[in-house]
Amino acid sequence: MQHAVQFAFREVQARRPFEYQALGLVAAVAVLTYLGPFDTWGRLALPERAAFWSVAMAGNWIFGLVIGFGAVLAYERRGPFAWAAVAAAGSAVAALPGTAVIWLLVATFMDFRYTGPAGLAPLYSQVVGIHLVVTFLVTWPLARPPRQAKQDGRSLRAPGDGAPGNAFLKRIPTWLGQNLLHLHMQDHYLEVHTDRGSDLLLIRFRDALQEVEDLDGAQVHRSHWVARAALDRIGRRNGRIVLHLVNGSEVPVSRSFVADLRDRGWL
Repeated sequence: MQHAVQFAFREVQARRPFEYQALGLVAAVAVLTYLGPFDTWGRLALPERAAFWSVAMAGNWIFGLVIGFGAVLAYERRGPFAWAAVAAAGSAVAALPGTAVIWLLVATFMDFRYTGPAGLAPLYSQVVGIHLVVTFLVTWPLARPPRQAKQDGRSLRAPGDGAPGNAFLKRIPTWLGQNLLHLHMQDHYLEVHTDRGSDLLLIRFRDALQEVEDLDGAQVHRSHWVARAALDRIGRRNGRIVLHLVNGSEVPVSRSFVADLRDRGWL
């Protein structure tokens, strides 16, 4: 479980830097300071209202981030329905300590204490609503809905057929399927293309190359790996060989890999 949370945390960092989180937090504080829920508009002056919601949202944002990691991980493993279920259920759980934070702030800033089910239930329901909005707005961009790959109508053989235990294929999100076409290194993560679309994985390119050794494909460039089944045609641009793939991508071939590709019968 600890490894899963660490993986989700690294995925969030790779896909959206935490500057994105900070911007969202500032925006949420600004909106709530302006709207003044929980009677903060009528009871608190602007500076006090800003302080109230800064503390309230900072605390609740931390609870929400934990839920966000779980939601992103659920999306990676099971798809968008699992993401929505985890985000919704997690918001209800995160609202429990979140309600406690609001209760303390109301008691501190406004000298008022919610008591009994009649007072705490509406407070909790409002905090749940805030968590739902924030969690869905923050985790959906992190989850990155799949980009649709271009199709040419051909039925493709999955390069992983016959290698069900391949380590790399197990990393691919379920919605992408197993028909691996192309790997492309981008900074600290890897862009994975299948016949269903593309997504990013946090793995070093050289580690991925070791995991796809038993698949029918080849490294064609220092930052590109291509499956043989993905090759549509071969072209040239400015004297350099370019591979045209069945999903519409164009992949350059480095001169250092030309000999190996000729030995494999690709060229």
